Amino acid sequence: MKVYLVRHGQSLGNEGKVFQLPDTPLSSLGKKQAKILAGRLKGISFDVIYTSPLARAHQTSKIISKELKKPVEVWEDIQETKNPKEVVALSRSSPKAKRIRKLIRRNYHKGDWRYSDEETFDELNERGEKVIAHLLKHHQRQNVLIVSHAGMIKMILARMIFGNSLTPKIYWDFKYHSWLKNTGITICDYSPDYGWVLETLNDTTHL
Repeated sequence: MKVYLVRHGQSLGNEGKVFQLPDTPLSSLGKKQAKILAGRLKGISFDVIYTSPLARAHQTSKIISKELKKPVEVWEDIQETKNPKEVVALSRSSPKAKRIRKLIRRNYHKGDWRYSDEETFDELNERGEKVIAHLLKHHQRQNVLIVSHAGMIKMILARMIFGNSLTPKIYWDFKYHSWLKNTGITICDYSPDYGWVLETLNDTTHL
């Protein structure tokens, strides 16, 4: 099984550097990036294309789907990590957002700690495990394209690499010391003999 994990094109939220709403659409640049990405993927035969239900990923997947002439399936489990409602639509540089993020970071090691209504590490870790279990059950010996988000892609990768040894600290360090650009392609291969192997990380040579 080969899994292609793709981050969505630039959104208006990315462009404005704000914490995004679920319905935040692609920017003009993001639409162009998605079209270029679709051309890059055209030569690959995918058995299935999954997309996050959030607008920026869904828009990206529809552009890919049109080029590849392959239908898209919405998969709730691959949507982005949920932020606390208090930071949504705020600038990432705002004092309030920084204060809340600092508090979350200070308590993240507890696993189930939450500031308000955000997704905890334990919840995200469980979702990542669920995604991988689905892939292994339904897509052995297939090519799978997943259009998702930076945070969720990093959780999927962390689960593939660390498995049940993944801790809040490991995930936090992995998340904040790696970078996934818009429409970056990450490729992972699975075999019964070797398990998961990370072949390519954040390939943006198409841009």
